[in-house]
Amino acid sequence: MDSLLFRKSFTQYAVVAATVFSLSGCIIHVGGGGNSSSGGNGVSSVFGGLEISEGKQVSNVSSVNGSIELNDSVTANAVDTVNGSIEIGDFVTVESANTVNGDIEAGKHFTSFGNVETVNGDIEIRQASVLHQNAETVNGDIRIDGSEVKGSLHTHNGDVILQNNSKILGDIVYHSNHRKQRYNSIPTLTIKQGSIVEGQIILQREVELDIEDAELLRKVSYQYDEK
Repeated sequence: MDSLLFRKSFTQYAVVAATVFSLSGCIIHVGGGGNSSSGGNGVSSVFGGLEISEGKQVSNVSSVNGSIELNDSVTANAVDTVNGSIEIGDFVTVESANTVNGDIEAGKHFTSFGNVETVNGDIEIRQASVLHQNAETVNGDIRIDGSEVKGSLHTHNGDVILQNNSKILGDIVYHSNHRKQRYNSIPTLTIKQGSIVEGQIILQREVELDIEDAELLRKVSYQYDEK
């Protein structure tokens, strides 16, 4: 009996291991016709990227070493990866989107109810999108194009660009990088005419300002020593 149980357990382990190794380095496609919809189930990968087909509804989507692509009209909960970018199509809704080493690019009419965050990467939000909380990066740019952010924008070392009548209900915060300024390039904050910041523009480090609406300059709060 013990021998039979051992052989059965070993066989199951071998099947799982073979499956894992066969997925290593590939892209896992979810959906795409037939009865392959994930229908609210979570999708995860360790060694490969993930692609969610158009119109699919899934729960959490996560990867460790791979990028994530959400095609048009996908609905998902948390979307997370460590080493990879997140590419989002049009009319996509998520609870949140987070990566460590990678960009986050969202198409038109994107909705995120939570934060959109990366550490080493850019964030780009295209027209008619709504972020209900914050967009945050450390070493990357933030570009908001004709969209609304109900929270704040946070960065340390990247450019920020607001254009096409974008609206930020919270603050724009440039955090201190805790390093001597001379060792870092100076980022640029660009706000095109017609874009709005309802909160403050908080500068904890040196930033070049390219702000077309002079009224917004009154919102700038300098919170660092120039020398």
